[in-house]
Amino acid sequence: MSEYRQIPGYENLYEASSNGTIWTCEGKTTFRNIHGKRQKRVWKRRQIIPKREKRQSSTHYDLRVELWKNGSHQTKLVHRLIAISFIPNPQNKPCINHIDGNSENNRPENLEWCTYKENQIHAFRTGLNKHCKRVELISTYDHKHHTFYSMAEASKFLKMSHGFVSGLVSRGIMNFGEYKILIKD
Repeated sequence: MSEYRQIPGYENLYEASSNGTIWTCEGKTTFRNIHGKRQKRVWKRRQIIPKREKRQSSTHYDLRVELWKNGSHQTKLVHRLIAISFIPNPQNKPCINHIDGNSENNRPENLEWCTYKENQIHAFRTGLNKHCKRVELISTYDHKHHTFYSMAEASKFLKMSHGFVSGLVSRGIMNFGEYKILIKD
């Protein structure tokens, strides 16, 4: 059975559901002027159907809803509304991560607060970020393999600057010290 919680800032107007959906509150009251007469409308609880918006330069979609308050509306991300309603954020982290990588699965158990950096690392490690190049460094001494989700992470492992491995690869240099560099797509 779904649990419903008031959305902070939209109390008695909208609720977030534990199934990852957004609803109008039972008894929500709005007013409008038609031909100079003020009309009152009392709402029944109903689900707000979200819009799917493709993320910039991505194959993933975000679900968004329009919320009205005091005669004006704002477009809000469904996952953010669910997170602020269900998930404590004691460290005041700014982002929400979809644990399973599915941006349309907005159930509270699939969401977690994170930093921008943590969100990017999760995207690299799960393969959601298609713009990074995975790197493998193979030691010529003991043949140990070290796999990294990005060239920057491999550079850090080598104790070099952020773009070091990228610079080597762009110049066609595929060895550094004891390591052979392999790029994986």
